[in-house]
Amino acid sequence: MKKTFLLVMLSMLFYATNAQRERVARSRTGTTSASTTTSHFGIGLEAGLPVGENGKIYSAAFGGNLQYEILPDAELGITLSAGYLHFPLKKIYQTTSGPNSTGFIPLMGGVKYYFTPSAFFHAQLGAAIGTTKNAFGQTAGTSFAYSPGLGVKLSPNIDAELKYTGISNKGGTLPLVGLRLGYNF
Repeated sequence: MKKTFLLVMLSMLFYATNAQRERVARSRTGTTSASTTTSHFGIGLEAGLPVGENGKIYSAAFGGNLQYEILPDAELGITLSAGYLHFPLKKIYQTTSGPNSTGFIPLMGGVKYYFTPSAFFHAQLGAAIGTTKNAFGQTAGTSFAYSPGLGVKLSPNIDAELKYTGISNKGGTLPLVGLRLGYNF
């Protein structure tokens, strides 16, 4: 199931990148004007699959985020984002006495490099604040978060990004491979 999900996401990324080639070629030859926007806000939905050992415990990951991007250059964007990620436990690990999911609020800053006007690499670093209390009433605390990804602009306002997210602390890493669909204002 996980391999199928990853294959579908990679296929979508490949298709979207190839669909944008004609638009990029027109943009580079001057027949299409480049956007003059220097910054924008965006809202996004994320879904993915935990990988590694955590893929055996958590069934999926869902969330959303708000992102601000400032474009000091046509090829460079600087981003700030805040959101929520929810990791439900698989049924066999759920109990009546403890939490049946884990949640985090990732606060990250990053850089986007645009290979073309429609394809980009996005790298983010930051903190993820645990929101779920365990059976002893303690939260996971604050963890280091990082997220590299590749994305495409599907239209001037809509983008898709295939990304890896890691949430690490002294107890290990909670890794996730997912897809973010965003709408930019």
